[in-house]
Amino acid sequence: MWRLLLALLFLLPGSARADSLRVPVSADEITQGDTGQPNIALVFNVGAGFEPATSILDTLAAHNQRATFFVMGWWAAKNPDALEQIADAGHEIASHGDHVFDLTQVGDDQVRGDLEQADSAISAVTGRTTRPLWSPSAGYRDARVRNIAASLGYRPILWTVDSGDWTQEATAESVYSHIVNGARNGAIIVLHYDSPTSQLSTGAVLGAAIDDLRASGYRLTTITELVGQ
Repeated sequence: MWRLLLALLFLLPGSARADSLRVPVSADEITQGDTGQPNIALVFNVGAGFEPATSILDTLAAHNQRATFFVMGWWAAKNPDALEQIADAGHEIASHGDHVFDLTQVGDDQVRGDLEQADSAISAVTGRTTRPLWSPSAGYRDARVRNIAASLGYRPILWTVDSGDWTQEATAESVYSHIVNGARNGAIIVLHYDSPTSQLSTGAVLGAAIDDLRASGYRLTTITELVGQ
């Protein structure tokens, strides 16, 4: 019941408008939104394989904040209940590929296979395709990979600000600093749900970062809300 109520909280005018937006399919990668508008997208990569910082979901819910989660296919297949919890909370679910490897060093069929397998695993849980949003794992991409992704109905999404929370050295203070000091109009800020330090870094400061970004006049959005048309 609480999942249904939480999802209903997101059915506000802004969310309804987001449902009408679409991110155009193209091989051109997106690294930021409109720099003339005070909007920022928080995105969470999922699939590093460490213990997830589930407090992130609690914090987002407490702030009535939707975000975009770029999920790896292998993680979705192994953790269907955890993915369902993210989706049921009203967050945007996108593709982070199936496994981490350098897509620029493998053949076309392997690139296609990675994207298709990821979408199959994720949609089996959520009931919805991840298209058109795809963020290449570890940023591995080149023109060939981006063109293949576009041929499958995807738009490559990268980032403006790296929070650094994927490193072993990340601390709550360093992640907060990267988020707040890197904030600017149209920024895409990448965070991680299950990095080695997610619980002690991102999980610990997300609420304060959201509060301070809002206090600075920023509106926090999903990727579709940031760059959709």
